[in-house]
Order: sequence, then C-alpha cells, then structure tokens
Amino acid sequence: MGASDNDMRPEAPFDDFGLVAACRRLHAAIDQLDETAARAIDVSRNDLRCINLLETGPKAPSDLAQALGLTRGSVTTLLDRLEDRSFVERIAHPTDRRALLVKLRPKVFKELAGIYRPFGVSLVELANDYGEDVATVLGQQLADIAERCEQASSAAID
Repeated sequence: MGASDNDMRPEAPFDDFGLVAACRRLHAAIDQLDETAARAIDVSRNDLRCINLLETGPKAPSDLAQALGLTRGSVTTLLDRLEDRSFVERIAHPTDRRALLVKLRPKVFKELAGIYRPFGVSLVELANDYGEDVATVLGQQLADIAERCEQASSAAID
C-alpha cells in the first residue's frame, strides 16, 4: 500500500494557532473572488492581475511584465486587449518623453464595482463589529502576514 498525500505532508507543530491554514483559506477565498471578477468582466486572470497592479497608480509596461512574470511582448498584447476594452490607456511619462505609462480608466472601476464593492462593505462592517482597536491590530497583522509571504517568495527565488 502507498502512503496517502496526507501521510506525505510534514508535521506542522509551528502552526498551533492555525495561522498557516487560515492563510491558505484566505488565499483560496481571494483567488475565488478574483476568478469571479475576471469572469464577470470577461478577462483572463493575467489581465485581472495587471488591472490589480495598476490600482495603485500608473506603471511602465516593463514593470508590469516583471511583476506578472511575462515577456514584454506578451504584456504588449495583454495591454492591447485591455485598451481595446477601454479598461486602460497608455499615457506619456511625465519626466521621460521616450517612455509610456499605463493607467486604469474609470470604466474598469465601474465594471468591477459589483464584485469588489460588496466585499469591501462587508469588511468595513466586520471592522465595525470588532471595534476600532481590534480592527487596527487586525489590519496590521494582515500587513505583517503579507510581508512574511513576500519575504518567503523572495527567499525562494534567491
């Protein structure tokens, strides 16, 4: 008889508090929400990942390529698709006249609002239920967990 997948998994005594399991569950839930969003606006997951990256402000196509793990040519094709849908636009770089930036257009926010806004509202309601002090600590803890995840990713690459 062969060992089951669960028998092959190492013990996790470091996860007595269920943090790793909770993080995995959170990741799966966010992944499912993003899949729903991508289907709702009829884009690929990479297209949605690009939209998410642009949410913080305009970015150079080369930066998007690096963050998405795609070639520059693939990102050009991806941006052409998003531009055809009026989700993004290419704009002149403010200080380098040879460079372009990509920014989100209002249409994409309108199209995604039906998916992400109810989620955001529910998080605010949850924070209100917890109270300001607990919600502030929770926000910091989630940011700390995200930082640890980023560090683990960087360490795995090095």
